[in-house]
Amino acid sequence: MVCSAITLLMVLIALFSGNATSIYDPAGKSADQLINESRGIFEGTYETPQESRKKWSKEYGINFTMPSKLSGNSTTPEASRSSASAGGTTQFQTTNLIGGEEPQAGRQPASSSGIAGTWSFELRDSKTRQLALNLFQSEDAVFGIGTINDGGDTQQASASGSLEGDKLDLDVTSSGTGLYRLTLTMNGNTLSGDYRAFSTDGEPWKGIANGIRTEART
Repeated sequence: MVCSAITLLMVLIALFSGNATSIYDPAGKSADQLINESRGIFEGTYETPQESRKKWSKEYGINFTMPSKLSGNSTTPEASRSSASAGGTTQFQTTNLIGGEEPQAGRQPASSSGIAGTWSFELRDSKTRQLALNLFQSEDAVFGIGTINDGGDTQQASASGSLEGDKLDLDVTSSGTGLYRLTLTMNGNTLSGDYRAFSTDGEPWKGIANGIRTEART
């Protein structure tokens, strides 16, 4: 009786030992499966580690994808990732420059032709006067010298004024005895407008002025 009980106990111990071994046998399992089981996650057996990683990526959102080689001349994965990130930024900036508009700094405003050069004017009121001026320009300042003829003697003349856009205000003095204050509009190589004249021996008067540039100066 005692022998039968001992024999039965030994048989039961042998059975439990066999089942325990079959429940957890690490032999033949991948590294991914062993990691899972260490975390309390037991899954079916996969033929390859790639299949196990694919299931982990699908269920838990873990990205196991790695580049086949390091980018550029990088010697470590960290350097490779940094180089790839910098390369992406450079490509984005280059695309913007090619596909978009050029930077504002590269645009140059159109320059005006200026008023410098040799000009011939006709001043008309009760008589017609011929005015020839050699004009110069510095920023908005205009100045020059020339001659004026009213049908009699030719006198020396000097001029000074200012140019703003296409508007020219010009004072012309003849030998210190007469002043012609011209208000003109410039259109290419022509000037047109009116003037007021002042003299030491009479009342002021008004007239019409037209001019043409016969020689330009840069």
